[in-house]
Amino acid sequence: IFDPRSNYQEGQKLRSFYTNQSLTKLFWLAQSFANIKPALPQEALTMVSPKFQKSDKFQIVSDRISQLLEKGVKPWAKPWKSAGYQNLVTGHQYSGINPLLCAVDCMIKDYQKPYFISFNQAKENNWTVKKGSESTWIRWGGAYAVENENEQGETKTEWRSAAKWFNVFNVACIDDSQAEIKTSSFFKSEATPQEHTPDLILENFINSQNAVISHGGDRAFYHPTTDQIRLPELSSFESLSGYYATVIHELGHWTGHETRLKRDLSGSFGTQSYAFEELIAELTAAFVLNEFNYSGELENHASYLNNWLSALKDDKKYFFKAASLASKASEFLLNEKAISEVA
Repeated sequence: IFDPRSNYQEGQKLRSFYTNQSLTKLFWLAQSFANIKPALPQEALTMVSPKFQKSDKFQIVSDRISQLLEKGVKPWAKPWKSAGYQNLVTGHQYSGINPLLCAVDCMIKDYQKPYFISFNQAKENNWTVKKGSESTWIRWGGAYAVENENEQGETKTEWRSAAKWFNVFNVACIDDSQAEIKTSSFFKSEATPQEHTPDLILENFINSQNAVISHGGDRAFYHPTTDQIRLPELSSFESLSGYYATVIHELGHWTGHETRLKRDLSGSFGTQSYAFEELIAELTAAFVLNEFNYSGELENHASYLNNWLSALKDDKKYFFKAASLASKASEFLLNEKAISEVA
């Protein structure tokens, strides 16, 4: 719940830090704290850079995704789970859209580690941001309570949502040469690679969905009218991860049925709406596989890069809309019942 006293105290701390900055920056800072009502995570309070410039973050991310798609690269297909995208100092694991935002920049800039840090966190550890480094924008979202008193003197609590952008730097952008504590001391051990043997945990997870799935033929598809999934035989896939990526991709479509999340599944092949649903299904597979320490390129699926590129150029929030729906689809699949049955 929002505490105006803590908000004021944090403002006091940052006010002293910005004493030598321009009045314009001080005004922006005061405004931003006045408008943020939820209590932010502690690390988020250190994420304001003294060189902040107002910009359209949706446009920045869309441009970077377009840059990768034009090269034929899908940022969500990159393996995510070594240690997982996270804050270097606090160890906070990024969730929602943020792992994808980090993946985009890691691929464009060839970052090798999944660790990110705010400008002020670097300063607190006597580290510096290398000259010319570009920040990665991540998005914080949460809810806060507002208490209103009615005419009868009764107090009612209303919950409201809020979101805010923060800029962080990959550990590759940090110079720790003059510091006693090195950035590497915060690194975690890498996950062991997956073996190409049947995964009973994933099999149990898939079975827990109670979806009608049959095997045979050389096509993978979901039929919304009959509410059934059809897949090629496991033996026809080049890799186990490719098979599971395809299964969960089709389960992503399955979540859109009118009896579940009620998405529009009426788009015909080649249309932008069809490609949009394909993007939702691909991102759903990426989100879910990340939870099981898997990644994989879909096999036997057509490419929709041109459709996605066209849509991104027409609508800068296109990718975020798809990611939001994919997040809901993955949450639907990763429900408590499914997780308990897997365990």
